Amino acid sequence: MIRLDIHALQDFLGREEVRNDTVRQAALHQFRDTLEDHLVSDAVSVVPPGFHWTLFQPMVPTSELGPDGHPKSLGLLPELPEFSRMWAGGEVSFHAPLEVGADVERRTRVESITEKAGSSGRLLFVSLRHEISAGGQLAISETQTLVYRPIVRSSASHILPAQSTANADFVADSRLLFRYSALTFNTHRIHYDREYARSEEGYPELVVHGPLQATLLMNCVAAKLGTGLFSFSYRGTAPLHAGEPAFIRIAGESAGEVSVQRVSGGVTMQARFFDREGE
Repeated sequence: MIRLDIHALQDFLGREEVRNDTVRQAALHQFRDTLEDHLVSDAVSVVPPGFHWTLFQPMVPTSELGPDGHPKSLGLLPELPEFSRMWAGGEVSFHAPLEVGADVERRTRVESITEKAGSSGRLLFVSLRHEISAGGQLAISETQTLVYRPIVRSSASHILPAQSTANADFVADSRLLFRYSALTFNTHRIHYDREYARSEEGYPELVVHGPLQATLLMNCVAAKLGTGLFSFSYRGTAPLHAGEPAFIRIAGESAGEVSVQRVSGGVTMQARFFDREGE
């Protein structure tokens, strides 16, 4: 059994870093060309929700990537070679719009590190607090939750059957997943290396990124509210795979719930939102 020294990890609480970037027109075009009609129109938000996840990417040499493709360390946290890292969920509040050409700054702080029991062993949950500002004004505040799971290598026992995509709101294929991985500089191999996903991590197909699903939901919310200024909390509940047709369901007016649901059944991401316009 892999054991964690949770007490030693507490030494990383409160660590901070600052990253800087620029909202580039070319990057925004790439983002819109990748997700197309799934993004809210320019009339609501020139820089659509979710674009900020393409900014401030950690740049590490290829030699510093782990076998799963992830950077071995995030910088603020220690290297945990026996654990795989996933994006579990988070909370995002949009306070002011990002403008094309703006120089932006992100301040990040390690807020909490907790250990819980899971079906595959001990799980480590890390909460990171991000504050993104432009021109000295807070634009986005976010709490990002990461989960570290013990690496358990297993081969997929089945292949997903072909499914009809008629009337589905969203279907990802390998091209879309590759382009989103490129936009976010995400090298986790489960999103673009089908053989690795099946033979090493036991998935039947490529896995749709959690933040990609959250981006779909946030843009659905922005379109419904008619504004890009809202708060949004989300949680991944099950994997969504390439080729699996899905619906996006939204309920509520100025506040409510929104989710990604497989056509075959089951929710893969669920979220709550409320309008911040006028605050």
